[in-house]
Amino acid sequence: MLLLTACSERLSAEPGPSAQVPAPSPSASPPSARPLVDLRKKVKGKVLLHHVADGGEDEWAGELKVGNSYKIAVDCAGSQGKLAIVISEGFQTLRQCAAGYTTFTLDNYPVSKPKPRTLTVKAPSGASWAVLVARLS
Repeated sequence: MLLLTACSERLSAEPGPSAQVPAPSPSASPPSARPLVDLRKKVKGKVLLHHVADGGEDEWAGELKVGNSYKIAVDCAGSQGKLAIVISEGFQTLRQCAAGYTTFTLDNYPVSKPKPRTLTVKAPSGASWAVLVARLS
């Protein structure tokens, strides 16, 4: 059985102040973003790379030495766009910035010898974000 309930209100046909919706103010500031999670407190293992950007960095690349067994932790706030994370020869993902903190674990067997790789992050404009890569314990 489906039950549907609704209510309606009759709008006045006469133009007047109550029939007008005010336009958003151009000086209105966006809602404040939540603080970023401290990834160092969330991830166990030796930290191989850690970077925090507070809103002015839309693209960043860092070098690290990693095999194929590691954990990536990311957090993003202050935007509705997507955060892209790519590690050369290994991992790539897109994540909604508003989704908040998450981790990705890469644990392939047999573990390969660590080699230099590049981690690249592309963030939506105005977002604050953090990334951390740690060796698995």
